Amino acid sequence: MKKFSSKPIMKIKNKSSAFKKKYLLPVNAWLSENIFKKTDIIIKKTYRDISSMKKGLIVIPIMLIVPLIFLLIPPAIDFGLVSPHHAATVNSFSLVFPVFFWTLGIVFTIVIGTSGAPLIAEEIKTGTMLILISKPITRTRIFLGKYLAVFLLGMVLSFTAIFSIGWITVLINSGNIDHFISLLPFLTALYLYSLFILFLFTSITMALSSILKKSKTVSVVIILIIIVSFVAFQFIRALVGDFYEDFQLYHFDLGYHLGNVFIFFMESFNVVPPSISWQNLFALLTGVYKFTNTVDPDQGINLGGLEKTNYYLPIFSLLIWIIIAVLLLVFGIYKLKKREISI
Repeated sequence: MKKFSSKPIMKIKNKSSAFKKKYLLPVNAWLSENIFKKTDIIIKKTYRDISSMKKGLIVIPIMLIVPLIFLLIPPAIDFGLVSPHHAATVNSFSLVFPVFFWTLGIVFTIVIGTSGAPLIAEEIKTGTMLILISKPITRTRIFLGKYLAVFLLGMVLSFTAIFSIGWITVLINSGNIDHFISLLPFLTALYLYSLFILFLFTSITMALSSILKKSKTVSVVIILIIIVSFVAFQFIRALVGDFYEDFQLYHFDLGYHLGNVFIFFMESFNVVPPSISWQNLFALLTGVYKFTNTVDPDQGINLGGLEKTNYYLPIFSLLIWIIIAVLLLVFGIYKLKKREISI
């Protein structure tokens, strides 16, 4: 009988150990020394300052109110007679627009903006920052600690809101646990999109807080960005007509890019089939779709859903705004390091 040799396994273990010693341990040591050392103290303190049970009990219902209104529209099917997959599709149709526009759009971004606005600007104004920088901790770590605290708050809020609305939707329509399980891919796609939004608006907020002197000014600028992105540009598109494309205004249309990224996550998880019932709203609000049906040019068959404008590939919109968020993060750190702080 042929004996089993343990040599291949030992070689794999040795290679893994060598890789860990050569790459992982030095990287971990560098992160601990340069990023996380003492930063966790800032994260904990800032998170306690910007979060509370009272705030959550106010914010979460506001995030859910518009999706719940959409759920008041009676579905055209009997949920007791359809498969879990079919039920998930119908539930997704009900939630996809209000969650994008309201829950993760207007409300979530305003909460992130107003939570992060005072963390640099107000603390410099009141002198709290002077106390912090007098401690043996660098300004970079102070900035990152506050940044990560806002990011952590956003992760908790978006997770709670998204999975709460998913559970409430199923309870209202069927109460079937299988329907909620089938809805999980859609909820997961929403949560991943929320992390992108969180990264972008935390970077915008913290960079502005490092530049501007007043936290109220930071909050106002953030709210203006949100209004222009989610409301104003739909009127601009309607007013200028063909000039929107002729002058390539979509380059500067954050609402379009956010809609494009949102659709990218929906398509990547294949959770919301194309349908005019929800795409019309995205065509109006974001300009991601044209108000024309998708038709097979050879067969002349309506393929379902609307044709995309395709100003940008969705993955390009995602990468561009991730790069912008990273640059804003770096710029915010740079401005705080160079900013004069005195009583």
